[in-house]
Amino acid sequence: MAAEADKINTEIDTTRSRWALAYAWLAGLVVYAVAIYIASNDVQRWINDLAWTVAAAAAAYCCFRAARQVELERRRAWLWITVACTSWLLGQLHWNYVHLILEVQQPFPSLNQIFYTGFALFIMVGVMQLPEARNREPFTLKHVGNLGLVTCCLAVTVVLGMLEPALQNPSVTPTFLWIGVVHTVLVAGTFLFTLSALWTFRWGPSWTPMLLIVIGTCIYAVSNFAYAHALLTESYLPDDVVNVSWLLMFGLVASAAHEQAWLSKREQADIAQKTQVRERWLEAVMPALLIVIMIGVALSSSATFTPRVIWLSATIFILFAVILGAREAWIQSESQELTDQLMSANQQLQDANIELRHSEQRYRELTTALEQRVGERTTELKRAYEELEGFSYAVAHDLKAPLRAINGFAHLFEQEMEGQLTERAREHLSRIRNGSLKMSTLIDDLLSYSHIDRRGMQASVISLPSLVDQVLSPYQDEIQRRGIVMTVVVEPMTVRVDASGLSLALRNLVENALKYTRDTKTPRIAVVCRRKEGGVLLAVTDNGIGFDMQYHDHIFKLFQRLHRDDQYPGTGIGLALVRKAIERLGGKVWAQSKPGEGSTFTIELP
Repeated sequence: MAAEADKINTEIDTTRSRWALAYAWLAGLVVYAVAIYIASNDVQRWINDLAWTVAAAAAAYCCFRAARQVELERRRAWLWITVACTSWLLGQLHWNYVHLILEVQQPFPSLNQIFYTGFALFIMVGVMQLPEARNREPFTLKHVGNLGLVTCCLAVTVVLGMLEPALQNPSVTPTFLWIGVVHTVLVAGTFLFTLSALWTFRWGPSWTPMLLIVIGTCIYAVSNFAYAHALLTESYLPDDVVNVSWLLMFGLVASAAHEQAWLSKREQADIAQKTQVRERWLEAVMPALLIVIMIGVALSSSATFTPRVIWLSATIFILFAVILGAREAWIQSESQELTDQLMSANQQLQDANIELRHSEQRYRELTTALEQRVGERTTELKRAYEELEGFSYAVAHDLKAPLRAINGFAHLFEQEMEGQLTERAREHLSRIRNGSLKMSTLIDDLLSYSHIDRRGMQASVISLPSLVDQVLSPYQDEIQRRGIVMTVVVEPMTVRVDASGLSLALRNLVENALKYTRDTKTPRIAVVCRRKEGGVLLAVTDNGIGFDMQYHDHIFKLFQRLHRDDQYPGTGIGLALVRKAIERLGGKVWAQSKPGEGSTFTIELP
């Protein structure tokens, strides 16, 4: 609950910081309206000029601050918009000096008009420096149509809003006319340019700031026309509603800068989907908006209508309709082409699905056939395994019975012929008996090796110290008799393991240590068990004859020995048995040794 409350508080603080500037600007507009309402005409002039100055300065500051906070690719654009607001501020300061200090009526054009014109130029440069405008899509016929519609709207605005009224006024000089036309083109062009940019480019996170700039330039254009009309008709008053429009314009520019800085600090997760919705909405609304603008300009200039104006306006409207129709036809063609491509891709997808179903059916048939073959082969292997198991038991029984008979009858023969046998005959009988005993041992080891796989794993939790003691207990007499220095270091621990398999492996390693220290003067054997990261290490070390490490892998193979049987008796199965038993437990075994220095066999268990 506390985390949710913190999250809600954070969202509230974020929303407040986003709209703080807008709230402050609205409060300023309210103060301005109250001051204009209660002030006299002379004071109203001061309030207007100072309010315009403060608004331009505040907008320039907000744009400069945004330029420092946004991404590097947007910084240049907002610096240009800062220059635009600064240009207006310089023009306003010149206006204030002439209008308030010198108390002289401003001529048209004048020096401050140059700075006001710079505002329009720098705004357009700043918009074109935004990354969405620089990284635009390839120019298409739709973009040409957009440009044509905007040009028609601009032409209607210039002709009806400035050119025709000026031509009907006999006091207007050609210089004034051309300056007025250029000024009108710049003023209306600024709005139409930003509107066209919003319409043409994909703005992503900058869509909202760009929309605010478009609305601001719209107010800029309408205010200029209204102000020019009031001056021409000599109906301008300090408390006219048109005066507040400049404050609204700069408020929107400042809000756009603040919004851009706010967005630059946050991730827009669903910006792609929002942008697509906005583009579709703007695509549908924009032609209608241009028509509304042209009709509004025509209605506001109805007093100056002449046959020439009607014919010119009708021509522009017809051209607008032709361009709009051609643009819509191209869009429809592109839409139809995309629809055909979508249908083709859908058909390919359906064909691929059909092929996938066929492949899936074939896969199921092959899987069924393979499972059947695997089942048959498993049954055959199981039968062969059972036959091999029975064979091993039969062979063991059938081989060990004659060996017992050979050994028994040889022993009886030696007893009956005692005193009558020569030394050579007794040696032969001894070899017969030793051979039968060795064969019996070999058969037992082979059975033990083959039984490892058949014996089930019975994992249980055992105490390692107890298991080591049980393994070493049968050898205590030999250890004492031979004076072996026995060291046992086993950390108190329990492991989950198959006790029989581990005992078998440890028993064989201890027997090897006892066997290969037989000729050592002071035999030493150590059994050490300790924990390690992720497992247990159990090592059996002796100071016996050792071996060369080049035979390391050789000694763990079945029937592989490094010494003759008369030196160190054995069958060559013990270490192979150890490796197989430990690998069944999921562990591994290895050895380290030097000839004449002994060996260390290490078991690692998981």
